[in-house]
Amino acid sequence: MQGLRRASNGSVLPRSAHGVQAAVVSWLAAGLLAASSTSGCGAAQPKAATPEQTVVTFARALGEGKLDVAYALMSDDYKKRVSLDAWKKQLSESTDEVVEVSNALARVRGPSTEEAVLRFGEDGELRLRKLGDRWLVTTDVVSFYDQSTPRAALHAFVRALSRHRYDVLLRLVPNADKEGMTPDRMEAAWSGETRDEVERMLASLKTHSEDPIEIVGSHATMPYGDHARVQFVREDDVWKIEDPE
Repeated sequence: MQGLRRASNGSVLPRSAHGVQAAVVSWLAAGLLAASSTSGCGAAQPKAATPEQTVVTFARALGEGKLDVAYALMSDDYKKRVSLDAWKKQLSESTDEVVEVSNALARVRGPSTEEAVLRFGEDGELRLRKLGDRWLVTTDVVSFYDQSTPRAALHAFVRALSRHRYDVLLRLVPNADKEGMTPDRMEAAWSGETRDEVERMLASLKTHSEDPIEIVGSHATMPYGDHARVQFVREDDVWKIEDPE
């Protein structure tokens, strides 16, 4: 696609043991659900009264190889994205890292922070945190195109592309790929012959915007769809998109 290109140093991301472990932690934590919720996977639902107890129960199940029990503690949204078979396959491919993660999670420190997430508009998300008997807003609601995390950068990309904000899209391009680019040139390239391709990519990214993202140092990757992926790079203290495919 014209406009954004894969950087030469971003085609293959390094995978260190630490990076794999971090990815496993991020991937598991993204879908962990309080055990008091109902489960749809058929396994007996473990009893846990607090977030800390849920995490310890989850860690014990992982450590003992009871993957069905651990999967029962994942959220319904997560299970829609990742099947039980896919879950087992990915864990079986990183057994050493799973052991390390389960040992670390078993020593989780509390108390937990009570938070809530509300969705609004087409793609908005509002986070609140409970302080005493009050709920306070923690989301920066005026940061419309946040780049503080890979996920935020992805949401910014989708929102900017949907609104034809090519000036914002240019901010999401890595410095190495910006030469010769202007908002007008990006608009001409993405609204011409490639328009249908761009629209298909945008629709797919909206569908998969909450898929797991693997972060390794200053690079991140989100596989999505059949064989597509988004690659991110952190520079100038913000996350940018190398290749949205």
